[in-house]
Amino acid sequence: MEINEKIRLITRNCQEVLTEDDLKKLIENETELNHYIGFEISGMVHLGTGLISMGKIADFLKAGVKCNILMADFHSYLNNKLGGNWENIRWATEHYFKEGLIASLKCFGVEENQVNFVTGKDLYEKNFVHWETFMEVGKHVTLSRDLRSISIMGKKEGNDVDMATLFYPPLQVADIFTMQVNLAHAGMDQRKAHVIARDVAKKLTINPLKNNKGEIIAPVAIHQNLIAGLTGPAPQERGSASLQTYDEESLKMSKSKPGSAIFIHDTPEEIRNKIKKAYGPPKEIEFNPLINWVQTLVFWGEKTGNFKISRPEKFGGDIVYTKVDELIEDYKNEKLYPLDLKNGLADWLIEKLEPARKHFEKAEVKEGLEKMKEFLAKK
Repeated sequence: MEINEKIRLITRNCQEVLTEDDLKKLIENETELNHYIGFEISGMVHLGTGLISMGKIADFLKAGVKCNILMADFHSYLNNKLGGNWENIRWATEHYFKEGLIASLKCFGVEENQVNFVTGKDLYEKNFVHWETFMEVGKHVTLSRDLRSISIMGKKEGNDVDMATLFYPPLQVADIFTMQVNLAHAGMDQRKAHVIARDVAKKLTINPLKNNKGEIIAPVAIHQNLIAGLTGPAPQERGSASLQTYDEESLKMSKSKPGSAIFIHDTPEEIRNKIKKAYGPPKEIEFNPLINWVQTLVFWGEKTGNFKISRPEKFGGDIVYTKVDELIEDYKNEKLYPLDLKNGLADWLIEKLEPARKHFEKAEVKEGLEKMKEFLAKK
């Protein structure tokens, strides 16, 4: 595969690459690309994790990248997920979350054996070098920077935090070096950890990253696009000038916001009902989750693709969009109405998620989903 095509696959549908020059150098000197993305075990698998993250893994695999998924049980405990109960975290890791990711990969034609799944327990147990690396990373991170970095846990910066919170950022950075990852992948919410990893990379003596020539390098960081939540901006903010400085994090899909998320195992009826209720004012493009989904999911961050919207003949009949800009223009000019776009998106998602729904029809996998719902109900 040509270098430019590898770079295109690796970087498409992404918000940021730190840096594309570093990525190109790794490919040019034929260094094996070793990727990872880590997930806390904190809730049900929605489209941001299931389609955006796993879709990027499908891209990486096409480009010849070795892909690793870290199911971050230790991080989940530090961040008090599932009530900080070790037994529940470890059970959910294996019986629900891993199955959710496997189901999501199937939506892109990727099988479980194409990806390396690893837990924190797998990575840390009897691995003395990891803890040496963790401590060395800590020597190169100031307390003030550590406090600024706790946003990667979904927490606000402040001094009133426990020690477990302070352990979290350097532990996440140490994971990168323990796994010898030269392609770290996440959403923009994890950027601070990746920047620390890049900053400390050439200062480490215990477990540094090296390229094919034996030179110490910093990891490349790939930050995928966010997928907007269905609820859109808060009602009091809609149409407000304050949206110009609106926190992007507050607009993204969240499993903790009712009505904001579609989960990879939702039924066709649930998908249709959620999208029907979604925020999507006519003619408006900015902060419109319907348009965001067309751009990031259907067209996968590219200008061309194929998206069919079924309509009755009296409303213009079926239409197929092969250029995303044409769809956006039609929406702006009310040649495409919100209800038609919602119906088209629902149809597309129902078909895309069919392999995931089938995976969750298996008795043991379905049991994992039901028990996960019980864990979440007790929080």
